[in-house]
Amino acid sequence: MFTQIEEAIEYIESKRNKRDIDSFRETLNKCHILMKQKNMIHIAGTNGKGSTVNYLRSVLNAHGYKVGTFTSPYLICHNDRIRVDDEPISDEDLLMYINRYYDVIEEDGLSMFEIDVLIMLAYFQSLDLDYRIIETGIGGLNDKTNVIDPVVSAITNIGLDHQEQLGDNIYDIINEKMGIIKPHQMFITSETTGTILARLQEQCDAQGARMYVVPEYQVSRYPFHFRYRDMAFTLNNQGIYQVTNARLALTIASKLITLDSVKATSAIENASWKGRYEALPYHETTVEIDGAHNVPGIEALIQTLRVKNEENVSIIFSCLKDKNFDDMLDLMLKEGYTVYLTSFNDERAIDLSTFKPRPRLVIVNSFIEALNTACVKKSHVVITGSLHFISKVRKYLIDQNKSLIK
Repeated sequence: MFTQIEEAIEYIESKRNKRDIDSFRETLNKCHILMKQKNMIHIAGTNGKGSTVNYLRSVLNAHGYKVGTFTSPYLICHNDRIRVDDEPISDEDLLMYINRYYDVIEEDGLSMFEIDVLIMLAYFQSLDLDYRIIETGIGGLNDKTNVIDPVVSAITNIGLDHQEQLGDNIYDIINEKMGIIKPHQMFITSETTGTILARLQEQCDAQGARMYVVPEYQVSRYPFHFRYRDMAFTLNNQGIYQVTNARLALTIASKLITLDSVKATSAIENASWKGRYEALPYHETTVEIDGAHNVPGIEALIQTLRVKNEENVSIIFSCLKDKNFDDMLDLMLKEGYTVYLTSFNDERAIDLSTFKPRPRLVIVNSFIEALNTACVKKSHVVITGSLHFISKVRKYLIDQNKSLIK
């Protein structure tokens, strides 16, 4: 048993066991934790899951509903994964649940993600929530969140990512992601690729599910203006990809509640998701951090920079070694950006010694060195890559800003 939240979190973050979803379901049943709770919404996809969850939470909150959310990974602290009305679970509650289920964690050999899902479901079960929005970890069919019985499932988009876990090709990944579609439920997607949509429709037909597709919406200038039904929205200081995520969230919300245009507009325009094209001060300038941790994410980041007509762009980049980092680097370098390639303290981080010099590619051991060099050159600095990486950089930037204020 634990008395301090720090040691409890260190304990659960050390748990890396691999079990199948059926074993996890047995654990939940043994603990009498309900997998079917009031108004569950399940969100999967390659990119945009967390943003979609946040927009949907914001819209539902604006209409007076109490909403629990589950997202991963965390950006600031472990508690961030489990929230109610955008407030993370308290240290006291998180510690209590870890201690309550300590014996079953040990007996059944739960992984960190299983522990988080178990605590989330137990916590939400104890509360009078109107909606519970749950983001998958990786994939869909075999993801440990797929024990739930939602009223709506949604997929943001499907691209190549996590191939080691999900499969080598796009068809394997489609099959895994669409595993969240349940019989006779409502399914909504903002995917736009015809072949992927056809496969999703086949699955919905087989399951007797109703499929709704969010129409593609073209945006060509900044700030990003878009419409949904009779409502008009403007997104400032956000990535262009958030237009699609916001429209998906609005579509999901419209199937659940009657939208008030004033409340919905304010909710979308004022929602922010940390680490997604987030501007942060650094000394006498401002830098932007964006968790573009795969090829589709880098493509979306580049599209944002193009539409904003950003010039003299420097990108500080690092990622995990299981990613297609060569493809991501190629995209940024071909766009003409200076890329500072760096690493960070994680056993899964890329090994800088394996990279050879290339035009506009600067290899530096420290992101702080890269940051200072880029800022001295008065570049438009964007920090991107692994969410684990930008989490560390974000903490550094905030700590630096606090020290300057003092």
